[in-house]
Amino acid sequence: MYHALALKADGTLWSWGHNEYGQLGLGDDDDRSSPQQIGTDADWVAVAAGNYHSFAIKADGTLWSWGDNEGGQLGLGDQDFRSTPAQVGTDSDWIAVSGGDLHSLAVKSDGTLWSWGDNYRGQLGSGDATNHFSPVQVGTDADWVAVAAGNDHSFALKSDGRLFGWGRNDKGQVGVGDTSDRTVPTPIGEGTLWSFVIAGR
Repeated sequence: MYHALALKADGTLWSWGHNEYGQLGLGDDDDRSSPQQIGTDADWVAVAAGNYHSFAIKADGTLWSWGDNEGGQLGLGDQDFRSTPAQVGTDSDWIAVSGGDLHSLAVKSDGTLWSWGDNYRGQLGSGDATNHFSPVQVGTDADWVAVAAGNDHSFALKSDGRLFGWGRNDKGQVGVGDTSDRTVPTPIGEGTLWSFVIAGR
């Protein structure tokens, strides 16, 4: 919220906006009103902004995070804030990532779905309310292709066009026809083929 991330054609990573929690990745907590380069690396291929935290994926498939971490949403195994990019684990097969409020979602190249962070409304999709400070696999399916993390709710898209939602649902935001929370991925619009999803806060 209140910050932005972008990539240039040369593979450099840039940020601007609000920086109270170090979410700009510039090593401090000073706000910026124009784009500033994060580090000097030129091999970034994807970015995602959560509420007060940030992610980027490098060409080698490694995942990096920084910013607010009170819910463990950075996936670094703790709850410490980071003001510069820190690698999430050692895996190098990440292809998609999305940040919500205090939780995050990602997909690996093998089609598996992963989540971490705060889970008080089931937004991690793990079937319970246990928080996780490092990535944990959601189920065993290996045909996921995209993710979208909302405030306390989540979505993921499968390769066959099926869409699933879970987490907080008091306003019907999960899209499953009622207002009951879901703690595991639940199909949305049976028989419908979806191509893209994005979640609001």
